[in-house]
Amino acid sequence: MEEKISIRPATITIKENKVLLVRSQYEDKEFFLFPGGGLKFGETLKEGAVRETFEETGIKVRIKRLIHINEYIYKKDWTKRSIIIFFLAEPINDNRINIQIDDNGKIKEALWVDIEKLDKIDLRPKIIAQTLKENLQERYFSLPPYSVDYKE
Repeated sequence: MEEKISIRPATITIKENKVLLVRSQYEDKEFFLFPGGGLKFGETLKEGAVRETFEETGIKVRIKRLIHINEYIYKKDWTKRSIIIFFLAEPINDNRINIQIDDNGKIKEALWVDIEKLDKIDLRPKIIAQTLKENLQERYFSLPPYSVDYKE
């Protein structure tokens, strides 16, 4: 049996104690994600993260550094998994949200969320939300380099 692995570059974009997120709906579940998505042919991970962030939010970003890798395994289909590569990014335009694509209706809105309020929303992966909140005052926070989540 062949495994289907998708690579999804994403950004963690922070400005003035807020983080850029997209509210998404997959099947009947709604939750928040960091902007990101699939790669286009010939694109680097950084290029894909920048493009996807702009498409999903209208915010242009500059990549600062690789910050975390998350492996997302589908419990109902063990032949399917996603590898999400997270980059810390900073906005380089006026920070006005202007969604360019809605990913076939999956993206409901893009917004800046106060880091202090991350524990009040369903943000995935949870380890990033927790680390951001715990290290809000630090300019250089550190995530564990790797995590695994399972889709029920």
